[in-house]
Amino acid sequence: MRPIYAHGIGAISSFGSWTESIGPLQSGQSAIAGVRSFDATGFPSPYAAEISQTWDHQDRRLALARQAAAEASCSLPPGRLGVFVGAESGRATWQTVIDASRAAGGGEIFDHDAFDRDGPALSHRFDTATLSPATVAIRLGSQYGATGPIRTLSLACSSSLAAVVDAVRALQCGACEVALVGGVGADVDPLMLAGFGLLGALSSRGISRPFDRARDGFVVGEGAAFAVLSIHPSDVRVAGVGRSLDAYHLTKPHPDGLGARKAISDALGNQAPEVVIAHGTSTPLNDAVEAAAIADLCPGARVSSVKGALGHWIAGAGALGLVSGVEVIRSGRLPAVANLERPDFDLDFVGPGQSGRFDRVLVNAFAFGGANSAVVVERV
Repeated sequence: MRPIYAHGIGAISSFGSWTESIGPLQSGQSAIAGVRSFDATGFPSPYAAEISQTWDHQDRRLALARQAAAEASCSLPPGRLGVFVGAESGRATWQTVIDASRAAGGGEIFDHDAFDRDGPALSHRFDTATLSPATVAIRLGSQYGATGPIRTLSLACSSSLAAVVDAVRALQCGACEVALVGGVGADVDPLMLAGFGLLGALSSRGISRPFDRARDGFVVGEGAAFAVLSIHPSDVRVAGVGRSLDAYHLTKPHPDGLGARKAISDALGNQAPEVVIAHGTSTPLNDAVEAAAIADLCPGARVSSVKGALGHWIAGAGALGLVSGVEVIRSGRLPAVANLERPDFDLDFVGPGQSGRFDRVLVNAFAFGGANSAVVVERV
């Protein structure tokens, strides 16, 4: 199969652009704080890693994606372009959701007659183009004049790394020559915080501690990350990709991590990585399963996770991992595992201020429902 290379990378996070984010990530800073964009009093976990910037009359997902893609596309090489994005559905405002519920009766039984009578008055508050998960990829494709494949992957926390896998395969088979690939998470809203909080998935203390003994759940973050991949040579190559499905449980990973291990093994081939950008959600089960897989399949690797610093971007998490991995190869600057004080596993975790020369990096992303993706990038 033809080799695929990484070119530009970009992101927008709570720290700023990607170039502004590298230093805080390496030093182990955390952008997580109390929610500011709405009143989260009484929520199971009123914490998030938010982006303070606002955009008038724009889908927040699209605005974030455009900013990250602009940073990445500065080195967009010529060729037939495809766009591959990991994204989930946008949402109406919290007040619109409440009003729609009330229009349906606001009780345990959906009142069809009431909704027929009162629902149409709310229709102008639901922008179907904004709510579709495909909006970001379609509009980026139009903006950049893409004539290759335009695809949206919506696989929860594995979405954007799965999009990377699809982009690599499309480039290898000749469906396009250049790919703008990434993901976006814009989930700091009442619906997501209430839902994940009631599931018990969020940290009640608002501290994301990947792989720490005191970890008690993740913290929602928001942002977007993009990379340009192509068939044209560059200094970083995509050395392997893997995707799998546990088919085990809606929320729990397979206890032996079979799906995660398959995705990692397929991506690695016969060579072990020097660095792992772990999924590292700070949840008890995921961290335990991933740590065991890393110990077995990546012996001696340095292990990092950016979620302690920037929270969990859900659909955008894997793309942030990819951008971090390319950065490690290019600059040698390792993102520290923020808030890691008492490691629960015998792995070589990255601490603040660490750097070096690294030639091979594994990136993981695992999702509810057992959708797993892994990508390896290496120095050329």
